[in-house]
Amino acid sequence: MLRAVITDIDGTLTDERRRLSTCAIETIRILQDNGIQVVLASGNTSCILKGLSKLIGTSGTFIGENGGVYRVGFTGELKILPNRQIALDALDLLTRHFQEQGITLDMYSPRERFADVAFARNVPVDEVRGLLANWNVSVLDTNFAIHIQEKGFSKGSTFRHIAGDLGIPQSEFLAIGDSENDTDMIQAAGMGCCVANAGQEVKQAAAYISSIPYGEGFVEVMTRFFPHIFER
Repeated sequence: MLRAVITDIDGTLTDERRRLSTCAIETIRILQDNGIQVVLASGNTSCILKGLSKLIGTSGTFIGENGGVYRVGFTGELKILPNRQIALDALDLLTRHFQEQGITLDMYSPRERFADVAFARNVPVDEVRGLLANWNVSVLDTNFAIHIQEKGFSKGSTFRHIAGDLGIPQSEFLAIGDSENDTDMIQAAGMGCCVANAGQEVKQAAAYISSIPYGEGFVEVMTRFFPHIFER
């Protein structure tokens, strides 16, 4: 029995231009109104996720910075898991390396991040990974940004904290996403799904793939796995 949903945002609840899908938002509200907990899991910062949780209509629980931070409910304390200094030291190496090539890294929300660093995909992710191969960091390409974080943390690992705090077994969650940072979260859930625009690695991890992409694909998955709600 599925009692909760944990979902990525960019590429899963949005369209190809990163605009929130109105049909996906309406679907989340219907789920919440019928007792299905919906948890947002994103590479975005906690300040963005606080606002989105309220405006979309969830109960306030989220995972941010690709598992680096999380909060349970609107009144819960923000928990910060990795040591961000490790990511900052790695960023310093990258900054100097690319400056020698005349490239400036375009940072994303550096003052609002507590666990990782993120920058635009204007440098090759394989080059970043090569430079940091011997570092204790993970390099994630979300298709929207490149993220660097201390190893050992992910949406999937923080999902375990969320499930425990909510008192809902991971086996009773449906997880859905579209990019590589969603893979272990999808594998950890009772039902792992992805939208049609997902990468091949994500599709291989998913038990169900929507036939249509982006936010409309999210709606397709929800109506399939929660028919008792959407067939009323």
